Amino acid sequence: MELFLIWVLTFLATFLITFAVISFWARRGHVRSRLEVAAAAEMGGSLMKAPAAVGPVQQKVMDFLASSGSWALKDLSKLSEIRQQLIQAGYRHPQALAVFYGLKAVLALILPLPVLMVLVIKGRLTLPSLVVAFALAGLGFLVPNYLLSVRVRTRQNALDRALPDVLDLFVICMEAGLALNAALNKVAEEIREVYPEFWLELQITAAELRAGIPWDEAFDHLGQRTGVQSIRSMVGLMIQSEKLGASIAQALRNHGDFTRTQRMLKAEEKAAKLPLKLIFPLILCMLPVMFIVTVGPGVLHIIRIFLPLARRSVGGM
Repeated sequence: MELFLIWVLTFLATFLITFAVISFWARRGHVRSRLEVAAAAEMGGSLMKAPAAVGPVQQKVMDFLASSGSWALKDLSKLSEIRQQLIQAGYRHPQALAVFYGLKAVLALILPLPVLMVLVIKGRLTLPSLVVAFALAGLGFLVPNYLLSVRVRTRQNALDRALPDVLDLFVICMEAGLALNAALNKVAEEIREVYPEFWLELQITAAELRAGIPWDEAFDHLGQRTGVQSIRSMVGLMIQSEKLGASIAQALRNHGDFTRTQRMLKAEEKAAKLPLKLIFPLILCMLPVMFIVTVGPGVLHIIRIFLPLARRSVGGM
């Protein structure tokens, strides 16, 4: 109990010290960002970026993590894969890459710190404890990668589930006589509340079209940003239909039916795997309980009968 209390107090002290350092470190960055915004306003309002919808505390944390992760931004050629994963996860902030590596560095330093402080106070700093501390540091360095992969997979699954409904809306709009740009804006407006992730991707594609990028390149960027195979297949199908002179609406209709069939097959595959996944909870959790409930009374009855007989036989000898 005493060791646990020391660990909790050490963790709280570390957290408060870290927050104080973040607040002090972020003041200069906040002032610098305000000066940059003012300079951009003098150069031209159209070149200004929209302010991020974050609070002051979140902005301070992001500035601190970005400054902590700037060490990893020396060679940008090696960071393209992480940047692509961040975009696929929906993190498009200019500081997203620096914040990600700053988070890795901070977790690698903070996670083993309470353990080391408790061991130093207790005087038990040995080689095995140092190995545990280094393992915690490695765990803190790898946790952001795992969380990022989970976020990417969750977002891609959400986009994949939304694709058949989005394709149906595209088909309805295009068969009603709307052009591709107008259909894109209409579909984005309709799915805003139901599929916000897909709405955001369509908004980016519509902005690229308004900027003068050809529609095939804009939709190809959509497939690269999401990383979803079904969306990439949709983009390739649209480009091939345009080159061959076929109807894009009919191609989208067929692809929508195909993706809906694929979604049904994935659901059936998960349902088929369910009995195998239930074996381990049954064996580890339910089977011992059932064994105790069914066999336990009989074992107690046998012990109650044969234990006195065994004692008598031992006493007679």
